[in-house]
Amino acid sequence: MTQIVLIVGASGVGKDTLLRNIKNRLELNFIKRYITREPDDNENNYYVDDIAFDRLKNDNFFISTWEAHHNKYGIAKNQIIEGINIISISRGAIKDFENSFNNVTTIEITLPRDILYKRLKNRARENEDEIQKRLNRSYQKINAKNILKFDNSEDIEISIEKFITLLERIKNETDI
Repeated sequence: MTQIVLIVGASGVGKDTLLRNIKNRLELNFIKRYITREPDDNENNYYVDDIAFDRLKNDNFFISTWEAHHNKYGIAKNQIIEGINIISISRGAIKDFENSFNNVTTIEITLPRDILYKRLKNRARENEDEIQKRLNRSYQKINAKNILKFDNSEDIEISIEKFITLLERIKNETDI
């Protein structure tokens, strides 16, 4: 059975950090995104330029694409396999997966505003004005059939253990 676990949340909440830290601890299929921005130390994605991305999109290579922060993102169809697939995506792409698969769980990673500010500042990808724009962005309620919230505000080691427990619970429910 194919199970899709979508990871969503505002930029800076720690999605990539969580995924990077659990990757070698769970036997799951961690999907790499195609992005038109070169990856930084926290990411492990496929970098493609705009022309290559558009060609792949036109060739129907992706199951889902979206744009965010002047970059294009895509998930390749051929990366989805039997078992549990973990995919970090934009909240706007959830329906692409829900329309294509029966077993989809969305996990929204959250953080209190003050902690998010510190993380964005430490990440040093954006200037103060850009950080404030991110913090002041209002998000509509996530529209997903099966959504779970995960508070990532604890110490990283505690958050990792709690996140693993959540994913194991999802896996065990899928195995039934």
